[in-house]
Amino acid sequence: MVFTFNPKRFDDPEFKEDGVREAIIAPMLAKLGYSSDGENRVVYSRTLKHPFIRVGTSNHPVRIVPDYTLLHNERPIFVLDAKAPSEDILSEEHVQQAYSYAIHPEIDCREFGLCNGRRLVMFGVNSASPILDVSFSEFSSRWNEIEKYMAPMFLTRPELRRFSPDLGFKLSRMGFSRGSKITFFPIRLNLFALVREGLYTATSNYEFAGKLHCASFDFTAPILDLIVNGLPEPLRGQFVGALKCAPFMAVAGLAIEFDATVEVGELTQGQEEAFVPLIITEVIESRFNPSDPGEDPNVYPAGVFQLRKAFKIVSSFGEQRRTT
Repeated sequence: MVFTFNPKRFDDPEFKEDGVREAIIAPMLAKLGYSSDGENRVVYSRTLKHPFIRVGTSNHPVRIVPDYTLLHNERPIFVLDAKAPSEDILSEEHVQQAYSYAIHPEIDCREFGLCNGRRLVMFGVNSASPILDVSFSEFSSRWNEIEKYMAPMFLTRPELRRFSPDLGFKLSRMGFSRGSKITFFPIRLNLFALVREGLYTATSNYEFAGKLHCASFDFTAPILDLIVNGLPEPLRGQFVGALKCAPFMAVAGLAIEFDATVEVGELTQGQEEAFVPLIITEVIESRFNPSDPGEDPNVYPAGVFQLRKAFKIVSSFGEQRRTT
């Protein structure tokens, strides 16, 4: 995206917060794919029904209403607060206020940001320092980076902000065209997510040409049933049920292992790197693999179902029943 705005206007005392919203943020959000209606929409100045957070025996007031709450399928995924160019968006007060709003139970976002026109910063609710910090002079040159952190696809599927290269893209560069069939033995899956009604995705790390790659597998609801078929009950029902309600994610923790035939999907270009999903067309066999894969470096939002934790609870309960 090319920003044609004259940055000298930031020094104009008449160019205030409303100018930042109109001239900087509005076109940015539109380019990112947000609108006032539809699947990815913007809510302006959404007020809280209960503007406080309970801390011990007291109520901690949430004193601001950020200018933008970004929604995906009516679920808040990001909070963005506009400030005047004269405001320091990294001030402790501004960051604390936006943070309090983002973590409020009525919002419950993983990430939030502030923008004064001169600068755009983005925080994770579990990070002390910005995870994105871009000055206006870099908005055009670093647009791919802004997109990778703020576009709906990446806010709803943060695993796509991959640091490992994409396996599907590497396969397409090797000559595997769209629709080419490949069989994998075996794959251990981690994060599952609902993309839209009837379509799911799951990620996996896969060694290819001596390097670790990130593979993204897309599949339909009938294929999901086959993938989780190796899970024991009640874990199978709990896992599938978690994908059907907010936040529409479930962490397998590499405990779901399967063999499958996939088709190379469509090349998606325009992000920091190309992305090619692998479409699962046949599940040959699915297994439950409870062996410990080691520490998971990813941080997941509160409320996401985690298969390994559930397995430990079920196992503990079963052990208690056997000993009583």
